Amino acid sequence: MDQANYKKYVEETFNNVKKENKELKKVNLLIAGKSGVGKSTLINTVFGEDLVKTGVGKPVTEDIHLIEQKNFPVRIYDTVGFEISKMGFDIKSVVKSFKRNPIQQLIKKVQATETTDDDVHVVWYVISGSGARIEEAEISFIKWLVDQKLPVIIVLTKCFDLKEATLLKNEIEKLIDSSFDIILVLAKQTEHQGIFGIEELIDATVELLPEGLQASFIHSQEASIKVKHNEAVKVVTATMAANFGTGFAPIPGADAPIMMTSQTAMMTKITSIYGIEVDKQKIETALTSMLGVYAAMISGKSLAGNIAKLVPGVGTLGGGLISGGVGMVITGALGYAYIELMELVIKGQVDLSTMTPDALTDLLLKLLPNYLPK
Repeated sequence: MDQANYKKYVEETFNNVKKENKELKKVNLLIAGKSGVGKSTLINTVFGEDLVKTGVGKPVTEDIHLIEQKNFPVRIYDTVGFEISKMGFDIKSVVKSFKRNPIQQLIKKVQATETTDDDVHVVWYVISGSGARIEEAEISFIKWLVDQKLPVIIVLTKCFDLKEATLLKNEIEKLIDSSFDIILVLAKQTEHQGIFGIEELIDATVELLPEGLQASFIHSQEASIKVKHNEAVKVVTATMAANFGTGFAPIPGADAPIMMTSQTAMMTKITSIYGIEVDKQKIETALTSMLGVYAAMISGKSLAGNIAKLVPGVGTLGGGLISGGVGMVITGALGYAYIELMELVIKGQVDLSTMTPDALTDLLLKLLPNYLPK
């Protein structure tokens, strides 16, 4: 690949990653609950510290702020300091106090618009699981949300005592005759307990979201690598299936391997899923390393266990075609190795901004045999 085509390729891939992120649809999450129950801590743990710090807390009403960031596909309606009991939220007041009830006012407003972009897609109702009880006003409010056909998850935070929190969960299940998730969470590590319940909350939220919005939430959340991994595997599997039977284009020589469009698209989607902040330098490093991997595979070099022996035919492809079956295997191996690379990046074990293409190529070549037929 000559210098001009290579620069064009880097530019196109960089633009594809930006486009992939930009085209994600917005998820609108309403987080309600009394003051002091740990809503901000919950947001920070799921989406990262920066969202609350740098997100624009635009007031929607006196008691509700909209937290959003540019190029971040989740918007959060946060009921800052909102006390349901002060609003007299019971069944009768639902009808009588429309103008005085900010959450009801917000939901009715977005439901009345023609677009679905501003709809509330999921509600997290947050209750302290530590020495607390659920009030009648809260029960009425949750029932009202359910009546509006809104997906609701009750999140019991600050569950320092699991026995106590479980008793509260059982009480809520008896009081509210509706089938939905009640999840026990500890969103901040203590001296004696680690964080728990967050992954379950993320799984439950993804399950409740429309299919077209699930990717946006998965990309945005930072707490569950497992959810990101599962989504990335779907991309690899789909790309492998697309490559089976079609093979790769003729390769003119071992010194000039090309990255096919499908592999580039696969890598772009995986990068987007893991929410890696990309710049052209990082993209160029990743692409150069992937091209290095292709060069090594096609020339039949020893790849930490000799990939040429693991995949028959690879070592003799200097001027030929890679069959559809072998192409599918190589696509899968590259995809899974790239997933592992992305997970090393988000864990802070690899820094793409300081890593040279040669070093990254060596790392990928070490990862590849793990995903090739034994």
